[in-house]
Amino acid sequence: MASGQTNTKILVIDDERLIRLTLNAKLKQIGYTAVCVPSIQEAMTLLNDGGYKQFKAVITDIMMGDMDGFVFRDILRGMDESMPVFFMTALDPEEGSGFLKRIMEDSYSFYLPKAIKPDKLLKRVQSIVDSRRVEEVIKAKDAEVMESLTLGAHLQSKMLPPRIRVTDTDFYAFWWQPKDVVSGDLLEVMPMPDGSRLYVLGDIQGHGTIASLSMMAVQSFLKQLPTSENFAAATPSVIANLIHRFFADNLGTLSYMTALICIHHPEERRVDWISCGAPDLLVVDPSNPGAVEVNPEKRGGFPIGLMPDAVYTEKDEVRTFLSETAVCAAFTDGVFDVYRNQEGYEPMPDSLFLELQNTLLAEARLKNSVITFPCKFLLACEACGYPVFTDDVTELVFGSRLKKPDILVKSMPLDASVIDKTAQEIEQWCSDRGWDLEFITQVELVFEEKMMNLFEHGYDIRDRAGEYACFRLKKQEKNVELTVWDWGTQEPSLLVATGNAELEMELKNRDFSDGGRGRLMVRKICKGIERHRYGTLNETIYRIAAEEKA
Repeated sequence: MASGQTNTKILVIDDERLIRLTLNAKLKQIGYTAVCVPSIQEAMTLLNDGGYKQFKAVITDIMMGDMDGFVFRDILRGMDESMPVFFMTALDPEEGSGFLKRIMEDSYSFYLPKAIKPDKLLKRVQSIVDSRRVEEVIKAKDAEVMESLTLGAHLQSKMLPPRIRVTDTDFYAFWWQPKDVVSGDLLEVMPMPDGSRLYVLGDIQGHGTIASLSMMAVQSFLKQLPTSENFAAATPSVIANLIHRFFADNLGTLSYMTALICIHHPEERRVDWISCGAPDLLVVDPSNPGAVEVNPEKRGGFPIGLMPDAVYTEKDEVRTFLSETAVCAAFTDGVFDVYRNQEGYEPMPDSLFLELQNTLLAEARLKNSVITFPCKFLLACEACGYPVFTDDVTELVFGSRLKKPDILVKSMPLDASVIDKTAQEIEQWCSDRGWDLEFITQVELVFEEKMMNLFEHGYDIRDRAGEYACFRLKKQEKNVELTVWDWGTQEPSLLVATGNAELEMELKNRDFSDGGRGRLMVRKICKGIERHRYGTLNETIYRIAAEEKA
Protein backbone atom coordinates (compact mmCIF):
# COMPACT_ATOMS: atom_id res chain seq x y z
CA MET A 1 0.00 0.00 0.00
CA ALA A 2 1.66 3.21 -1.19
CA SER A 3 0.19 6.09 0.75
CA GLY A 4 -2.30 4.74 3.24
CA GLN A 5 -5.03 7.30 2.45
CA THR A 6 -7.81 4.93 3.59
CA ASN A 7 -10.37 7.73 4.02
CA THR A 8 -10.03 9.01 0.45
CA LYS A 9 -12.97 8.07 -1.78
CA ILE A 10 -12.76 8.19 -5.57
CA LEU A 11 -15.93 7.99 -7.69
CA VAL A 12 -15.43 5.86 -10.82
CA ILE A 13 -17.98 6.05 -13.66
CA ASP A 14 -17.61 3.67 -16.59
CA ASP A 15 -20.06 1.43 -18.43
CA GLU A 16 -17.41 -1.28 -18.92
CA ARG A 17 -17.41 -3.71 -16.01
CA LEU A 18 -13.80 -4.72 -16.56
CA ILE A 19 -12.62 -1.10 -16.32
CA ARG A 20 -14.52 -0.66 -13.06
CA LEU A 21 -13.06 -3.84 -11.56
CA THR A 22 -9.52 -2.91 -12.65
CA LEU A 23 -9.67 0.64 -11.26
CA ASN A 24 -11.25 -0.59 -8.04
CA ALA A 25 -8.38 -3.03 -7.47
CA LYS A 26 -5.64 -0.60 -8.44
CA LEU A 27 -6.98 2.29 -6.37
CA LYS A 28 -7.11 0.03 -3.32
CA GLN A 29 -3.39 -0.63 -3.80
CA ILE A 30 -2.60 3.01 -3.01
CA GLY A 31 -5.05 3.19 -0.13
CA TYR A 32 -8.04 4.77 -1.87
CA THR A 33 -11.63 3.59 -1.61
CA ALA A 34 -13.21 3.31 -5.06
CA VAL A 35 -16.97 3.70 -5.45
CA CYS A 36 -17.78 2.37 -8.93
CA VAL A 37 -21.02 2.94 -10.87
CA PRO A 38 -21.90 2.09 -14.52
CA SER A 39 -23.76 5.32 -15.40
CA ILE A 40 -23.85 9.05 -14.83
CA GLN A 41 -27.43 8.77 -13.58
CA GLU A 42 -26.30 6.49 -10.73
CA ALA A 43 -23.39 8.81 -10.06
CA MET A 44 -25.77 11.77 -9.70
CA THR A 45 -27.78 9.83 -7.14
CA LEU A 46 -24.62 9.53 -5.04
CA LEU A 47 -23.61 13.18 -5.51
CA ASN A 48 -26.93 14.93 -4.89
CA ASP A 49 -27.99 16.32 -1.52
CA GLY A 50 -24.42 16.96 -0.44
CA GLY A 51 -23.18 13.47 -1.25
CA TYR A 52 -20.39 14.93 -3.40
CA LYS A 53 -18.57 16.00 -0.21
CA GLN A 54 -17.49 12.41 0.47
CA PHE A 55 -15.44 12.21 -2.73
CA LYS A 56 -11.98 13.66 -3.44
CA ALA A 57 -11.99 13.02 -7.20
CA VAL A 58 -14.01 11.56 -10.10
CA ILE A 59 -12.80 9.26 -12.89
CA THR A 60 -15.27 9.10 -15.76
CA ASP A 61 -15.57 8.10 -19.39
CA ILE A 62 -16.64 10.81 -21.86
CA MET A 63 -19.25 8.93 -23.90
CA MET A 64 -21.88 7.16 -21.80
CA GLY A 65 -25.60 6.89 -22.45
CA ASP A 66 -27.76 10.01 -22.76
CA MET A 67 -25.42 12.36 -20.88
CA ASP A 68 -21.78 12.86 -21.83
CA GLY A 69 -19.01 13.50 -19.33
CA PHE A 70 -18.83 17.24 -20.04
CA VAL A 71 -22.50 17.82 -19.16
CA PHE A 72 -21.90 15.81 -16.03
CA ARG A 73 -18.88 17.99 -15.20
CA ASP A 74 -20.97 21.17 -15.58
CA ILE A 75 -23.48 19.79 -13.07
CA LEU A 76 -20.70 18.79 -10.69
CA ARG A 77 -19.17 22.28 -10.89
CA GLY A 78 -22.40 23.64 -9.50
CA MET A 79 -21.67 21.57 -6.40
CA ASP A 80 -17.87 21.73 -6.16
CA GLU A 81 -15.77 24.15 -8.22
CA SER A 82 -12.44 22.38 -7.73
CA MET A 83 -13.01 18.63 -7.42
CA PRO A 84 -10.57 16.90 -9.84
CA VAL A 85 -12.30 15.18 -12.76
CA PHE A 86 -10.29 12.63 -14.78
CA PHE A 87 -11.66 11.91 -18.26
CA MET A 88 -10.55 8.39 -19.10
CA THR A 89 -11.33 7.65 -22.73
CA ALA A 90 -10.27 5.50 -25.67
CA LEU A 91 -10.89 8.39 -28.10
CA ASP A 92 -7.89 9.60 -30.07
CA PRO A 93 -7.21 13.30 -29.30
CA GLU A 94 -5.88 13.79 -32.83
CA GLU A 95 -9.06 12.63 -34.59
CA GLY A 96 -10.53 16.11 -34.49
CA SER A 97 -13.27 15.52 -31.93
CA GLY A 98 -12.01 18.49 -29.92
CA PHE A 99 -12.57 16.73 -26.59
CA LEU A 100 -9.03 17.51 -25.40
CA LYS A 101 -9.67 21.25 -25.77
CA ARG A 102 -12.93 20.91 -23.84
CA ILE A 103 -11.14 19.07 -21.04
CA MET A 104 -8.56 21.84 -20.78
CA GLU A 105 -11.24 24.55 -20.50
CA ASP A 106 -11.57 23.58 -16.84
CA SER A 107 -8.56 24.02 -14.54
CA TYR A 108 -9.45 20.94 -12.49
CA SER A 109 -10.07 18.53 -15.39
CA PHE A 110 -7.47 16.01 -16.64
CA TYR A 111 -7.07 13.62 -19.56
CA LEU A 112 -6.27 9.92 -19.06
CA PRO A 113 -6.07 7.62 -22.15
CA LYS A 114 -7.56 4.19 -21.49
CA ALA A 115 -4.36 2.69 -22.90
CA ILE A 116 -2.30 4.25 -20.10
CA LYS A 117 -0.34 1.79 -17.97
CA PRO A 118 -1.98 1.21 -14.59
CA ASP A 119 1.07 2.38 -12.61
CA LYS A 120 1.23 5.70 -14.50
CA LEU A 121 -2.52 6.15 -14.12
CA LEU A 122 -2.30 5.65 -10.38
CA LYS A 123 0.63 8.06 -10.02
CA ARG A 124 -1.29 10.67 -11.98
CA VAL A 125 -4.42 10.30 -9.88
CA GLN A 126 -2.47 10.19 -6.63
CA SER A 127 -0.46 13.36 -7.39
CA ILE A 128 -3.58 15.36 -8.32
CA VAL A 129 -5.62 14.14 -5.34
CA ASP A 130 -2.74 14.86 -2.97
CA SER A 131 -2.32 18.36 -4.41
CA ARG A 132 -6.05 18.94 -3.93
CA ARG A 133 -5.64 17.86 -0.30
CA VAL A 134 -2.86 20.43 0.14
CA GLU A 135 -5.08 23.06 -1.47
CA GLU A 136 -7.88 22.26 0.98
CA VAL A 137 -5.46 22.61 3.89
CA ILE A 138 -4.34 25.99 2.53
CA LYS A 139 -7.97 27.11 2.16
CA ALA A 140 -8.67 26.03 5.73
CA LYS A 141 -5.64 28.02 6.92
CA ASP A 142 -6.78 31.00 4.87
CA ALA A 143 -10.21 30.77 6.50
CA GLU A 144 -8.53 30.62 9.92
CA VAL A 145 -6.41 33.67 9.09
CA MET A 146 -9.48 35.53 7.82
CA GLU A 147 -11.32 34.73 11.04
CA SER A 148 -8.40 36.17 13.02
CA LEU A 149 -8.30 39.26 10.81
CA THR A 150 -12.04 39.75 11.22
CA LEU A 151 -11.62 39.61 14.98
CA GLY A 152 -8.73 42.05 14.68
CA ALA A 153 -10.89 44.42 12.62
CA HIS A 154 -13.59 44.27 15.28
CA LEU A 155 -11.05 45.08 18.00
CA GLN A 156 -9.73 47.95 15.92
CA SER A 157 -13.20 49.40 15.47
CA LYS A 158 -13.78 49.16 19.22
CA MET A 159 -10.65 51.24 19.85
CA LEU A 160 -11.96 54.06 17.67
CA PRO A 161 -14.11 56.81 19.18
CA PRO A 162 -17.86 56.92 18.49
CA ARG A 163 -18.45 57.80 14.86
CA ILE A 164 -20.33 60.97 15.74
CA ARG A 165 -20.60 63.37 18.67
CA VAL A 166 -22.62 66.55 18.93
CA THR A 167 -22.26 68.66 22.07
CA ASP A 168 -23.53 72.11 23.05
CA THR A 169 -20.37 73.69 21.63
CA ASP A 170 -18.96 71.47 18.89
CA PHE A 171 -19.37 68.35 16.77
CA TYR A 172 -17.40 65.78 14.83
CA ALA A 173 -18.09 62.83 12.53
CA PHE A 174 -15.79 60.45 10.73
CA TRP A 175 -15.64 57.59 8.26
CA TRP A 176 -13.03 54.80 8.58
CA GLN A 177 -12.51 52.20 5.85
CA PRO A 178 -9.72 49.59 5.73
CA LYS A 179 -8.21 48.72 2.36
CA ASP A 180 -8.58 45.02 3.16
CA VAL A 181 -9.90 43.71 6.48
CA VAL A 182 -7.72 45.51 9.02
CA SER A 183 -6.39 49.06 8.83
CA GLY A 184 -3.27 51.05 9.59
CA ASP A 185 -5.30 54.26 10.03
CA LEU A 186 -6.12 55.49 13.52
CA LEU A 187 -8.18 58.26 15.07
CA GLU A 188 -8.41 59.45 18.64
CA VAL A 189 -10.74 62.16 19.90
CA MET A 190 -10.65 63.41 23.47
CA PRO A 191 -11.81 66.47 25.41
CA MET A 192 -9.21 68.67 27.10
CA PRO A 193 -9.72 70.37 30.48
CA ASP A 194 -10.12 73.85 28.98
CA GLY A 195 -13.12 72.82 26.85
CA SER A 196 -11.13 72.29 23.66
CA ARG A 197 -11.03 68.96 21.82
CA LEU A 198 -7.97 67.01 20.68
CA TYR A 199 -7.98 65.12 17.39
CA VAL A 200 -5.16 62.78 16.38
CA LEU A 201 -5.50 61.32 12.90
CA GLY A 202 -2.71 58.92 11.95
CA ASP A 203 -1.72 56.67 9.06
CA ILE A 204 0.72 53.86 9.84
CA GLN A 205 3.07 53.02 7.00
CA GLY A 206 2.09 49.90 5.07
CA HIS A 207 -0.97 47.66 5.12
CA GLY A 208 -2.18 44.45 6.70
CA THR A 209 -1.31 42.82 10.00
CA ILE A 210 1.88 44.73 10.88
CA ALA A 211 0.26 48.12 10.25
CA SER A 212 -2.86 47.10 12.19
CA LEU A 213 -0.84 45.91 15.20
CA SER A 214 1.08 49.19 15.20
CA MET A 215 -2.22 51.03 14.92
CA MET A 216 -3.63 49.32 18.01
CA ALA A 217 -0.42 49.93 19.97
CA VAL A 218 -0.47 53.66 19.18
CA GLN A 219 -4.22 53.86 19.80
CA SER A 220 -3.72 52.32 23.26
CA PHE A 221 -0.98 54.85 23.99
CA LEU A 222 -3.17 57.76 22.89
CA LYS A 223 -5.88 56.73 25.34
CA GLN A 224 -3.36 57.24 28.14
CA LEU A 225 -2.47 60.80 27.10
CA PRO A 226 -4.77 62.46 29.69
CA THR A 227 -2.54 60.96 32.41
CA SER A 228 0.59 62.50 30.87
CA GLU A 229 2.33 65.31 32.69
CA ASN A 230 1.18 68.77 31.55
CA PHE A 231 -1.48 67.28 29.25
CA ALA A 232 -3.87 70.10 30.17
CA ALA A 233 -1.52 72.68 28.66
CA ALA A 234 -0.31 70.51 25.78
CA THR A 235 -0.01 71.96 22.28
CA PRO A 236 -0.07 69.97 19.01
CA SER A 237 3.74 69.87 18.91
CA VAL A 238 3.89 68.57 22.49
CA ILE A 239 1.44 65.78 21.57
CA ALA A 240 3.53 65.00 18.48
CA ASN A 241 6.68 64.66 20.59
CA LEU A 242 4.94 62.35 23.06
CA ILE A 243 3.78 60.05 20.24
CA HIS A 244 7.22 60.22 18.60
CA ARG A 245 8.86 59.16 21.85
CA PHE A 246 6.45 56.22 22.10
CA PHE A 247 7.42 55.14 18.59
CA ALA A 248 11.12 55.37 19.37
CA ASP A 249 10.82 53.45 22.65
CA ASN A 250 8.37 50.75 21.57
CA LEU A 251 8.22 50.36 17.80
CA GLY A 252 11.80 51.28 16.92
CA THR A 253 12.36 51.20 13.18
CA LEU A 254 9.45 48.81 12.65
CA SER A 255 7.24 51.52 11.22
CA TYR A 256 6.45 55.22 11.04
CA MET A 257 3.27 57.25 10.93
CA THR A 258 2.03 60.37 9.19
CA ALA A 259 -0.25 62.33 11.50
CA LEU A 260 -2.43 65.40 11.70
CA ILE A 261 -2.85 66.64 15.27
CA CYS A 262 -5.49 69.31 15.92
CA ILE A 263 -6.70 71.08 19.06
CA HIS A 264 -10.03 72.73 18.34
CA HIS A 265 -11.18 75.62 20.55
CA PRO A 266 -14.89 75.96 19.62
CA GLU A 267 -15.67 78.95 21.85
CA GLU A 268 -12.66 80.88 20.51
CA ARG A 269 -13.36 79.71 16.93
CA ARG A 270 -9.84 78.57 16.22
CA VAL A 271 -7.90 75.39 15.66
CA ASP A 272 -4.19 74.87 16.39
CA TRP A 273 -2.71 72.03 14.38
CA ILE A 274 0.44 70.37 13.13
CA SER A 275 0.97 68.15 10.12
CA CYS A 276 3.59 65.44 10.53
CA GLY A 277 3.81 64.35 6.91
CA ALA A 278 0.01 64.21 6.57
CA PRO A 279 -2.28 66.19 4.24
CA ASP A 280 -2.94 69.69 5.61
CA LEU A 281 -6.16 70.56 7.35
CA LEU A 282 -8.92 71.60 4.95
CA VAL A 283 -11.24 74.43 6.00
CA VAL A 284 -14.47 75.08 4.11
CA ASP A 285 -16.64 78.13 4.78
CA PRO A 286 -20.09 78.29 3.12
CA SER A 287 -20.07 82.07 3.57
CA ASN A 288 -16.79 82.25 1.63
CA PRO A 289 -16.86 79.76 -1.28
CA GLY A 290 -13.63 77.90 -2.00
CA ALA A 291 -11.10 76.30 0.29
CA VAL A 292 -9.61 78.62 2.90
CA GLU A 293 -5.81 79.05 2.68
CA VAL A 294 -4.62 77.74 6.02
CA ASN A 295 -0.89 77.04 5.68
CA PRO A 296 0.75 79.52 3.29
CA GLU A 297 4.12 79.13 5.04
CA LYS A 298 4.03 75.35 4.52
CA ARG A 299 4.66 74.58 8.16
CA GLY A 300 4.90 71.02 9.41
CA GLY A 301 7.30 68.26 10.39
CA PHE A 302 8.56 64.82 9.40
CA PRO A 303 6.35 61.73 9.83
CA ILE A 304 6.38 60.45 13.39
CA GLY A 305 8.94 57.70 13.95
CA LEU A 306 10.75 58.31 10.66
CA MET A 307 13.64 60.38 12.06
CA PRO A 308 14.68 59.13 15.53
CA ASP A 309 16.11 62.51 16.58
CA ALA A 310 13.21 64.62 15.26
CA VAL A 311 11.79 67.26 17.59
CA TYR A 312 8.55 69.11 16.90
CA THR A 313 8.25 72.73 18.01
CA GLU A 314 5.71 75.56 17.94
CA LYS A 315 7.34 76.75 14.71
CA ASP A 316 5.86 73.65 13.05
CA GLU A 317 2.34 74.50 14.24
CA VAL A 318 -0.37 76.43 12.42
CA ARG A 319 -3.10 78.53 14.03
CA THR A 320 -6.26 78.88 11.95
CA PHE A 321 -9.13 81.16 12.94
CA LEU A 322 -12.60 80.03 11.91
CA SER A 323 -15.78 81.85 11.01
CA GLU A 324 -19.07 80.82 12.61
CA THR A 325 -19.98 78.58 9.68
CA ALA A 326 -16.52 77.15 8.88
CA VAL A 327 -16.05 73.36 8.85
CA CYS A 328 -12.71 71.56 9.21
CA ALA A 329 -11.89 68.36 7.34
CA ALA A 330 -8.94 66.07 8.03
CA PHE A 331 -8.11 62.94 6.09
CA THR A 332 -5.42 60.37 5.50
CA ASP A 333 -3.77 60.35 2.10
CA GLY A 334 -5.79 57.26 1.15
CA VAL A 335 -8.49 59.62 -0.14
CA PHE A 336 -6.12 60.63 -2.91
CA ASP A 337 -5.57 57.01 -3.93
CA VAL A 338 -8.87 56.70 -5.74
CA TYR A 339 -8.76 54.91 -9.09
CA ARG A 340 -11.29 54.47 -11.86
CA ASN A 341 -10.70 50.73 -11.83
CA GLN A 342 -8.36 48.18 -10.30
CA GLU A 343 -6.46 47.59 -13.55
CA GLY A 344 -5.67 51.12 -14.65
CA TYR A 345 -3.75 53.80 -12.79
CA GLU A 346 -5.98 56.86 -12.92
CA PRO A 347 -5.93 58.89 -9.69
CA MET A 348 -8.64 61.41 -8.93
CA PRO A 349 -7.53 64.91 -10.02
CA ASP A 350 -6.88 67.29 -7.13
CA SER A 351 -9.32 69.79 -8.64
CA LEU A 352 -12.17 67.25 -8.56
CA PHE A 353 -11.26 66.18 -5.05
CA LEU A 354 -11.43 69.78 -3.77
CA GLU A 355 -14.64 70.46 -5.66
CA LEU A 356 -16.37 67.43 -4.13
CA GLN A 357 -15.11 68.24 -0.65
CA ASN A 358 -16.04 71.92 -0.79
CA THR A 359 -19.46 71.43 -2.37
CA LEU A 360 -20.56 68.61 -0.09
CA LEU A 361 -19.23 70.24 3.07
CA ALA A 362 -20.79 73.61 2.34
CA GLU A 363 -24.16 72.04 1.53
CA ALA A 364 -24.07 69.82 4.62
CA ARG A 365 -23.17 72.75 6.88
CA LEU A 366 -26.05 74.87 5.61
CA LYS A 367 -28.49 71.97 6.12
CA ASN A 368 -27.20 71.05 9.60
CA SER A 369 -26.33 67.56 8.34
CA VAL A 370 -22.52 67.58 8.35
CA ILE A 371 -22.44 64.10 9.84
CA THR A 372 -23.54 62.67 6.49
CA PHE A 373 -20.58 64.24 4.67
CA PRO A 374 -17.94 61.48 5.07
CA CYS A 375 -20.31 58.83 3.68
CA LYS A 376 -21.66 61.11 0.96
CA PHE A 377 -18.10 61.85 -0.14
CA LEU A 378 -17.53 58.14 -0.74
CA LEU A 379 -20.70 57.92 -2.82
CA ALA A 380 -19.74 61.06 -4.73
CA CYS A 381 -16.41 59.46 -5.65
CA GLU A 382 -18.27 56.43 -6.98
CA ALA A 383 -20.68 58.63 -8.93
CA CYS A 384 -17.73 60.41 -10.57
CA GLY A 385 -16.23 57.11 -11.66
CA TYR A 386 -13.71 56.56 -8.84
CA PRO A 387 -15.12 53.66 -6.81
CA VAL A 388 -11.92 51.93 -5.69
CA PHE A 389 -9.76 53.09 -2.78
CA THR A 390 -6.37 51.40 -2.89
CA ASP A 391 -5.34 52.40 0.64
CA ASP A 392 -6.86 52.64 4.09
CA VAL A 393 -9.06 55.74 4.26
CA THR A 394 -10.20 57.88 7.17
CA GLU A 395 -12.11 61.13 6.79
CA LEU A 396 -12.90 63.41 9.76
CA VAL A 397 -15.02 66.56 9.89
CA PHE A 398 -15.37 68.82 12.92
CA GLY A 399 -16.36 72.35 13.83
CA SER A 400 -18.26 74.60 16.16
CA ARG A 401 -21.92 73.98 16.73
CA LEU A 402 -24.31 76.17 14.75
CA LYS A 403 -26.91 77.15 17.32
CA LYS A 404 -30.32 77.81 15.83
CA PRO A 405 -33.30 78.31 18.18
CA ASP A 406 -35.70 76.39 15.93
CA ILE A 407 -33.44 73.32 15.43
CA LEU A 408 -32.46 70.72 18.03
CA VAL A 409 -29.48 68.50 17.17
CA LYS A 410 -28.05 65.94 19.58
CA SER A 411 -26.04 62.73 19.58
CA MET A 412 -26.59 59.97 22.10
CA PRO A 413 -25.34 56.51 23.03
CA LEU A 414 -27.76 53.68 22.42
CA ASP A 415 -28.77 53.06 26.01
CA ALA A 416 -32.32 52.64 27.28
CA SER A 417 -31.93 55.12 30.16
CA VAL A 418 -30.32 57.72 27.89
CA ILE A 419 -33.15 57.31 25.37
CA ASP A 420 -35.71 57.98 28.10
CA LYS A 421 -33.78 61.00 29.41
CA THR A 422 -33.40 62.44 25.90
CA ALA A 423 -37.14 62.04 25.27
CA GLN A 424 -37.74 64.20 28.36
CA GLU A 425 -35.31 66.80 27.02
CA ILE A 426 -37.21 66.84 23.73
CA GLU A 427 -40.47 67.36 25.63
CA GLN A 428 -38.99 70.33 27.49
CA TRP A 429 -37.50 71.82 24.31
CA CYS A 430 -40.82 71.59 22.50
CA SER A 431 -42.73 73.01 25.50
CA ASP A 432 -40.36 76.00 25.64
CA ARG A 433 -41.44 76.79 22.07
CA GLY A 434 -45.14 76.65 22.91
CA TRP A 435 -46.00 73.49 21.02
CA ASP A 436 -49.33 71.77 21.70
CA LEU A 437 -49.07 69.05 24.37
CA GLU A 438 -50.77 66.38 22.24
CA PHE A 439 -48.42 67.14 19.39
CA ILE A 440 -45.36 66.97 21.68
CA THR A 441 -46.53 63.52 22.79
CA GLN A 442 -46.61 62.38 19.18
CA VAL A 443 -43.05 63.63 18.60
CA GLU A 444 -41.87 61.82 21.72
CA LEU A 445 -43.57 58.59 20.68
CA VAL A 446 -41.95 58.60 17.23
CA PHE A 447 -38.54 59.37 18.74
CA GLU A 448 -38.71 56.70 21.45
CA GLU A 449 -40.05 54.02 19.10
CA LYS A 450 -37.24 54.62 16.61
CA MET A 451 -34.47 54.72 19.22
CA MET A 452 -35.70 51.70 21.19
CA ASN A 453 -36.03 49.74 17.96
CA LEU A 454 -32.40 50.59 17.20
CA PHE A 455 -31.35 49.67 20.71
CA GLU A 456 -33.12 46.31 20.66
CA HIS A 457 -32.70 45.23 17.03
CA GLY A 458 -30.41 47.57 15.11
CA TYR A 459 -27.02 46.56 16.49
CA ASP A 460 -25.09 43.46 17.39
CA ILE A 461 -24.72 43.36 21.17
CA ARG A 462 -20.93 43.75 20.79
CA ASP A 463 -21.38 47.05 18.94
CA ARG A 464 -24.19 48.62 20.92
CA ALA A 465 -22.16 49.77 23.93
CA GLY A 466 -19.84 52.07 22.00
CA GLU A 467 -22.16 53.26 19.26
CA TYR A 468 -23.93 56.60 19.00
CA ALA A 469 -26.89 57.80 16.98
CA CYS A 470 -27.80 61.38 16.17
CA PHE A 471 -31.08 63.18 15.59
CA ARG A 472 -32.24 66.57 14.33
CA LEU A 473 -35.63 68.06 15.18
CA LYS A 474 -36.92 71.14 13.36
CA LYS A 475 -40.33 72.70 12.83
CA GLN A 476 -41.45 73.74 9.38
CA GLU A 477 -44.65 75.41 8.21
CA LYS A 478 -46.93 72.37 8.12
CA ASN A 479 -44.97 69.65 9.86
CA VAL A 480 -42.14 68.82 12.19
CA GLU A 481 -39.21 66.95 10.70
CA LEU A 482 -37.39 64.42 12.88
CA THR A 483 -34.24 63.04 11.22
CA VAL A 484 -32.31 60.14 12.76
CA TRP A 485 -28.85 59.03 11.65
CA ASP A 486 -27.53 55.65 12.72
CA TRP A 487 -25.25 52.79 11.64
CA GLY A 488 -27.59 49.98 12.59
CA THR A 489 -29.27 47.31 10.48
CA GLN A 490 -29.78 48.35 6.88
CA GLU A 491 -33.36 49.18 5.89
CA PRO A 492 -34.61 49.75 2.35
CA SER A 493 -34.72 53.29 0.95
CA LEU A 494 -38.35 54.15 0.34
CA LEU A 495 -40.72 57.07 0.46
CA VAL A 496 -43.94 56.43 2.33
CA ALA A 497 -46.55 58.76 0.91
CA THR A 498 -49.97 59.37 2.43
CA GLY A 499 -52.67 57.46 0.60
CA ASN A 500 -50.40 54.90 -1.04
CA ALA A 501 -52.38 51.75 -0.21
CA GLU A 502 -49.86 49.32 -1.70
CA LEU A 503 -46.96 50.70 0.33
CA GLU A 504 -49.12 50.95 3.43
CA MET A 505 -50.10 47.26 3.19
CA GLU A 506 -46.47 46.22 2.64
CA LEU A 507 -45.38 48.18 5.70
CA LYS A 508 -48.19 46.81 7.86
CA ASN A 509 -47.23 43.26 6.95
CA ARG A 510 -43.58 43.94 7.72
CA ASP A 511 -44.36 45.70 10.99
CA PHE A 512 -46.65 42.95 12.27
CA SER A 513 -44.26 40.22 11.14
CA ASP A 514 -41.60 41.92 13.27
CA GLY A 515 -43.98 42.28 16.19
CA GLY A 516 -43.69 46.07 15.80
CA ARG A 517 -47.13 47.41 16.79
CA GLY A 518 -45.44 50.63 17.95
CA ARG A 519 -43.99 51.06 14.49
CA LEU A 520 -47.46 50.78 12.97
CA MET A 521 -48.59 53.58 15.29
CA VAL A 522 -45.68 55.68 14.03
CA ARG A 523 -46.93 55.14 10.48
CA LYS A 524 -50.32 56.55 11.46
CA ILE A 525 -48.81 59.58 13.16
CA CYS A 526 -46.44 60.54 10.35
CA LYS A 527 -47.43 62.23 7.11
CA GLY A 528 -44.50 60.52 5.47
CA ILE A 529 -41.30 58.64 6.20
CA GLU A 530 -38.16 58.59 4.08
CA ARG A 531 -35.23 56.21 4.48
CA HIS A 532 -31.88 56.65 2.77
CA ARG A 533 -28.64 54.74 2.94
CA TYR A 534 -25.30 56.51 2.48
CA GLY A 535 -22.73 53.73 2.50
CA THR A 536 -23.06 52.35 6.05
CA LEU A 537 -25.05 55.32 7.38
CA ASN A 538 -28.84 55.16 7.67
CA GLU A 539 -30.89 58.35 7.47
CA THR A 540 -34.56 58.20 8.47
CA ILE A 541 -36.78 61.29 8.13
CA TYR A 542 -40.13 61.39 9.92
CA ARG A 543 -42.60 64.14 9.00
CA ILE A 544 -45.21 64.70 11.70
CA ALA A 545 -48.27 66.89 10.99
CA ALA A 546 -48.07 70.20 12.87
CA GLU A 547 -51.36 71.90 12.01
CA GLU A 548 -52.64 74.19 14.72
CA LYS A 549 -55.89 73.30 16.47
CA ALA A 550 -58.95 75.34 15.56
